[in-house]
Amino acid sequence: MSLVRIVLVGFMGSGKSTVGQVVAGRLRWHFRDLDTVVESAAGKSVSRIFAEDGEERFRALELAAARESRALYEYVIAAGGGAFAQPETRAALATPDAATVWLRCDIETILARLPSDGSRPLARNRETIRRLLEAREPSYRLADKVVDATGGPASVAERVVEAVMPERARSQNEGR
Repeated sequence: MSLVRIVLVGFMGSGKSTVGQVVAGRLRWHFRDLDTVVESAAGKSVSRIFAEDGEERFRALELAAARESRALYEYVIAAGGGAFAQPETRAALATPDAATVWLRCDIETILARLPSDGSRPLARNRETIRRLLEAREPSYRLADKVVDATGGPASVAERVVEAVMPERARSQNEGR
């Protein structure tokens, strides 16, 4: 079975959405952000879902979006920061025809990238961020590939393509 999806997983601020769009562009694939799909389904932002309906409702919507993504062909998917830590959601994303890639970032990079304005429901407290990252890392390690997500989006995207499609990355580099 050939690869038809690349699923980017990792902590908030690791660059899944930004890098995912660059990877999709390089491969001439489509891009889908699961948080955007959830927001569309709920008719409100992720932060409002958390505030008004709770994390459990958000996770249910996220699982539904992950299951729907299994039917997509030639897509790069940015999973939410906690998606891969949920066993059912991880199973929906980590199918045999998809490559899962952990965009690994150190805590200092994550803290520098995350706004402390409350726009990310689980990132309001810096100590909470540290605990969440520590709790989720074992789940992220279950991804098929690990890519260092420090650096700019273009260089991280290049590392993602090289990790999951080395032959495609070589041919693109030869064409430059």
